Amino acid sequence: MSSLLAGCGVFVPPPLQSPPPVAEAPVPPPPPEPAGRIIFAGLAMHSQAKAFRNDIELAEKWVRDIDPNALLVKLANPTRDQVSDWPQVTAENFALVMAKTAEVAQPRDRVLLFISTHGNPGLLQINAAGKHLQPLTTRMLSDALAPLKNVPTLVVLSACYSGAFIEPLEAPNRVVLTSTDVRRTSFNCRYPGNHTPFAEALFGQADAGSRSATDWMEEAQKTITAQEKRRKLSPSRPRLFVGEDAKAWADRPLGLWLQAPPGP
Repeated sequence: MSSLLAGCGVFVPPPLQSPPPVAEAPVPPPPPEPAGRIIFAGLAMHSQAKAFRNDIELAEKWVRDIDPNALLVKLANPTRDQVSDWPQVTAENFALVMAKTAEVAQPRDRVLLFISTHGNPGLLQINAAGKHLQPLTTRMLSDALAPLKNVPTLVVLSACYSGAFIEPLEAPNRVVLTSTDVRRTSFNCRYPGNHTPFAEALFGQADAGSRSATDWMEEAQKTITAQEKRRKLSPSRPRLFVGEDAKAWADRPLGLWLQAPPGP
């Protein structure tokens, strides 16, 4: 019996092996941040001069040259001999446009609000078909812009006494340009030409995209001063405000506005 056992091999089971590790699914990269765009809201608020709607069209062309993908919103109260293909400007429509702008604005977007109209101290007039409607006050404009406090925003006001809006609109990530100081009119509130002088001096600059916002305004101020001296008019003294955070993009060429760092 022992001899038989001696000739028999003893079966030794192979060692147990751990199963191969299961490969973990790769973590997908975060989606790319949407490219920035300019959101342009232009309002021609007074129906008694064709210059106001023309101003918005001039600014629209300026925006398109900088950003072909810009999101454009245009409202106008045109004169009788102008087309009425844009929504009407009312205080309610203005508030709606600004609320929608704040809703759709993405992290890298920039906002340009441009208003062209007649003004009184602390008021931007709204006139449709020759009838005065509820004007915009400094408080109304400030409240409408409040949701955009973190969005780089450029506000341009072409209206008499528009300098009164500077202080109420001051915000860190905002630049405000006005055609006058607090107590002055712009060219005696008379705009018989195709544009208001301030809008033309700004948006009519052929090389504006290569200038910073501050240089852009400085050039417009020089143009306005020269025109006023030539026509022997009282100086309107256009005003400029640059917020502390806005300096990061206000000192860059306007054509590179979209490449500037996003807001905080």
